[in-house]
Amino acid sequence: MKTLLYIHGFNSSESSHKATLLGEAAKQIGQANAVISPRLSWQPAMAIKQLEAIIEEKQSQGITLIGSSLGGFYAAYLAEKYHLNAILVNPAVQAPVLLKDHLGPQTNPYTDEEYELTLAHMKELEVLVVTEPAPALYWLMLQEGDEVLDYREALKAFPQTNRLTHEQGGDHRFIEFERFTEEILRFAEIIID
Repeated sequence: MKTLLYIHGFNSSESSHKATLLGEAAKQIGQANAVISPRLSWQPAMAIKQLEAIIEEKQSQGITLIGSSLGGFYAAYLAEKYHLNAILVNPAVQAPVLLKDHLGPQTNPYTDEEYELTLAHMKELEVLVVTEPAPALYWLMLQEGDEVLDYREALKAFPQTNRLTHEQGGDHRFIEFERFTEEILRFAEIIID
């Protein structure tokens, strides 16, 4: 069975809105187990190990990645490493720079987990930067109204992609994401016409 692996963002959780919408869409077509959304460690190196274990278990059956914000940053690294298709939703392409603004004590508002983000974690992020993405692997989804990230950075980092959804307005969460759930399941070959 083909799998869609949802990778949540910074201080988010496995129950994020987009993950929930995708899970419900898969359930409606009788593929409830096709979408997986793990709770990831806040430590970048640990989160990548968790994701690599899932990919290595499911890769032979076919797996597509979808990541939002920091999850999009992780998805790009993993797509290149394993040569997988990936959907990047408002990705944090400059994560090692952006997260420096959040160094220090953190509380995840969804899980109540408390931790401290340090420069060592920024170094873990730096090794994950994709400098020459393979355009054929990606579907880039951007909304210009993203209040957290500058969408132009993603366009610069992924100048040519297999697919591009670029909308005016919107926000960091990607407003009305549910419009795309069926198309995403098709991209992941969970729906086959």
